[in-house]
Amino acid sequence: MFHIKSSPFITTIGFLALSTSFSSFANIAQKDIVTMHIPQLRAALDNKKLTSEEIVQAYLDEIKQKNKSINAVITINPKALEQARAWDAHHKKAPAGHMSVGGIPFMAKDNYNTKGILTTGGSLALADSVPKTNAFVIQKLLDDGAILLAKTNMSELASSFGRPGYSSVGGLTLNPSNLLRNSSGSSSGSASAVAAHLAPFALGTDTSGSIRGPAAVTGTVGLRPTLGLTSRSGIIPLSLSFDTAGVITSNVTDQAIVVDVMKGEDPKDAATKFAHRPSHSFYQDLKSASFKGKTIGVLTNFREGNKEVNQRIDAAVAKMKKAGAHIVPITMPKSFDNLYGDVMAPVGMEEFKPQFNAYLANLAKGEPHTMAEFMKILAKKTDNGKKVINPGRYKGLVKNFHSPSSSPKYIQVLTRKIPAVTQVINDRFKESGLDALVFATTSCPASPAYGKKDLTYVCHMKSGFLATRMASISGYPEVTVPAGRITANMPVGISFMGLRNEDSDVLQLGYAFEKLNK
Repeated sequence: MFHIKSSPFITTIGFLALSTSFSSFANIAQKDIVTMHIPQLRAALDNKKLTSEEIVQAYLDEIKQKNKSINAVITINPKALEQARAWDAHHKKAPAGHMSVGGIPFMAKDNYNTKGILTTGGSLALADSVPKTNAFVIQKLLDDGAILLAKTNMSELASSFGRPGYSSVGGLTLNPSNLLRNSSGSSSGSASAVAAHLAPFALGTDTSGSIRGPAAVTGTVGLRPTLGLTSRSGIIPLSLSFDTAGVITSNVTDQAIVVDVMKGEDPKDAATKFAHRPSHSFYQDLKSASFKGKTIGVLTNFREGNKEVNQRIDAAVAKMKKAGAHIVPITMPKSFDNLYGDVMAPVGMEEFKPQFNAYLANLAKGEPHTMAEFMKILAKKTDNGKKVINPGRYKGLVKNFHSPSSSPKYIQVLTRKIPAVTQVINDRFKESGLDALVFATTSCPASPAYGKKDLTYVCHMKSGFLATRMASISGYPEVTVPAGRITANMPVGISFMGLRNEDSDVLQLGYAFEKLNK
């Protein structure tokens, strides 16, 4: 197993997979290979212009050159080149109508189980954990022929606690657009890796904004899918009432292609049994993308954070209107200001321990099999939370460990508050005949990375992520797409949110906007 050097967090160093370096790949420069989108890579592979080995090597070289500055990648798959050669030896052109990811490398957030490759969740207590099987969606990608290139850093066990992108295993991930800023959390490494062209796509997870936030602040594309569209089995859980598995890409086309491969029913994830998965392809559906005749609701809440962010969103809405959309202002109740504290926090506090215990119970011999064992190891390795680990994250874990189960408040949130929030959203859509709700994914740009100062940062809200809670609680799809940049080269993301099972619809609107915004 090979780690990327990230002292003092990573002590095992290895880049033996880079022993061979190509200065020219079939007369295509490395910088051109790593900026290709999936359809371009697919065409190059199918037309024998490139091999999978050459593509994988180009990305490995890119990681070697760039990762030290952003710290997005923490573990390299030592067999990536070997697996690429094997794919090349048996490559057959994909059938017409199927946009395969075969031969194309990808990364996965370090909370996805990867057979034979470290899966730490960013925690020192799992620093030696090597799963025996792959997460369901990882296996689906591998079955389609994709090549797992590496694992990415993340906020420890998918919670930032004031240090987005920091883990005791991987250290701190930085934003490629500005090294003084973070990449939000918790899928920080995946977003930074795609933004820096270290991979064509990287898997992430989203509970309360952990795909959408990082994608928005790094200028990439991220979809929080309808709950149940993709499986969560084989992924370290945070709160399964809200957890989703998704992907971060550089554009909407690549997003649709990868989600097409990832989606599917999994017997080990009950949520997937109740999700509607259309037989048609999200990728093919993009051909119908248009704003003409669409009714777009523009959220008036959560605009106190940053004037420049609002200006980018207003400019985006003006483009949609010019392209034929009917624009309707939408205001949510004042109670939506505290959806995290009122709804998500109580559920997460109740669910983490039993769900984490269920995950730990399936780990290999020698690893912690209960949260009690996990906490003993973590306390020993971090001096009771005083060293290496984010102290806030440690305190959060201690609180989780001692929390009661099935409290009346938890039951009330599940049976009353979540349905009530969802009904408000449904009513707004129905009353105005909305095709989607639009808003700034994050009301503020990425904040300064932990330990760094940036006097250009402006945010007049305690949290810039209030809008992301709506899709998390309702289980509805939301895609974030780049809307431009502001002071300090910071990207701004615009979100398109739909109702349950309208993943294809929001992807189409994201694609239509992407074309307008070029």
